[in-house]
Amino acid sequence: MSRQVYELPLFPLDVVLFPGQLLPLHIFEPRYRVMIQRCIDTSSPFGVLLTFTLNRAGQAVGTTAHISEVERLQDGRMNILTFGQQRFLLHRYRTSPHGYLIGEVSDYPFAESPQVPPRQVRALQERLQRLVEILGEQTALQLDIGPLPDEPLALAIVAAILLPASLKTKQRLLSQSTTQQLFDAVHTMVDREVRLSELADRAIQPPQDPTIPFCRN
Repeated sequence: MSRQVYELPLFPLDVVLFPGQLLPLHIFEPRYRVMIQRCIDTSSPFGVLLTFTLNRAGQAVGTTAHISEVERLQDGRMNILTFGQQRFLLHRYRTSPHGYLIGEVSDYPFAESPQVPPRQVRALQERLQRLVEILGEQTALQLDIGPLPDEPLALAIVAAILLPASLKTKQRLLSQSTTQQLFDAVHTMVDREVRLSELADRAIQPPQDPTIPFCRN
């Protein structure tokens, strides 16, 4: 079944935005001031797309961003808070008279797949909690992400957001076709990240003499 194609203003960034993820932005370029103002006036979203994927028409996957808060500055710049809502597939794009890009896109939801077994969901929740602990130890911050979702797709997206990974890796995760594929990919990556961090932690032992300065980083 063919997907409905519609036009969406695009904001190419060095960011991979996932559905449900918050994204604060500082708007200063004149072309994007016009674009964002139009989105505000019409209560419509814009598309966030990783910059280097623009030339991959028919393959580039992005996420619609909805504006939830606006702070206007005296010189016309804006600080906005947005949140990702749904994935889209970019088919082609053109430049508007104001200089920003307009894409021809179609919605690209994660395809349904067999239900992820509850034991796999619990396993990812446990490993993800451990990853958060490790990240807190590495950054000397107390990280609290609250209760993790039980729904497989929502849990996989949270894991993809939290993973310390490159933009190319994040984009690969965003571009997975099905819930099962995304879940399996992030589960493997979270587990690997935890195991490597724990191995490194055991390998780097503090000196016996407490007077000797020591830092695991």
